[in-house]
Amino acid sequence: MAQRSPRGSAGTSTSARGSRKVVVAPVKKSFPWGFAAGVTVLVLALAAIIGYAVLNTGSGFVTAADRVDGSYSGLKVVDNASANHVPGVVAYPGRDTTPPNSGDHNGLPQTCQVYDAAIAPEHAVHSMEHGAVWVTYRPDLPADQVDVLRGLVEGNAYRMLSPYPGQTAAISLQAWGRTLTVDSASDPLVEKFLTDYTNGPQTREVGAACSGNDQPGETPVG
Repeated sequence: MAQRSPRGSAGTSTSARGSRKVVVAPVKKSFPWGFAAGVTVLVLALAAIIGYAVLNTGSGFVTAADRVDGSYSGLKVVDNASANHVPGVVAYPGRDTTPPNSGDHNGLPQTCQVYDAAIAPEHAVHSMEHGAVWVTYRPDLPADQVDVLRGLVEGNAYRMLSPYPGQTAAISLQAWGRTLTVDSASDPLVEKFLTDYTNGPQTREVGAACSGNDQPGETPVG
């Protein structure tokens, strides 16, 4: 009777002569680099979120408008102003000495351009709702100062300039809910304000046109 060859133990095999054992090397598993990278990204993201929350605890959510507003000293901000379309004259607070920057307004925007005479605030406020900046100046402002302002406003479809009878500040800059006053047209804050707030983050109706009433006059049309 033929004899069977002896079986090798686990991890070895026996040759036909039965005298030499071959050791089978264990298969090594590769390190899961992809999984590790994913975990690292997740940990970093969570750390960033937690860090942001800690830094802003108690300060509320910071919007783009908040960041721009925070770059000014002396900026007057009106939050949550009403924005209804109303006929006739609007009793804006302090309108005799300070141009309004928001509130109820006429349904027809003021066309953004340079005016040599006063315009109705009711139309100007509507334009500011659409992203316009309204630059006003005291009627006795020297002509060379007015020319500087004219150069910064003229040709921009969302900027307008006009004198404002009774205004106490030499120059006042208005965007929706924002007012800044300066003493000189050469003040760097004038150009900064125009850059920051022309169609800036405070705009309520982005993309709406700044056109409608193109005539001066302190009494609103309609």
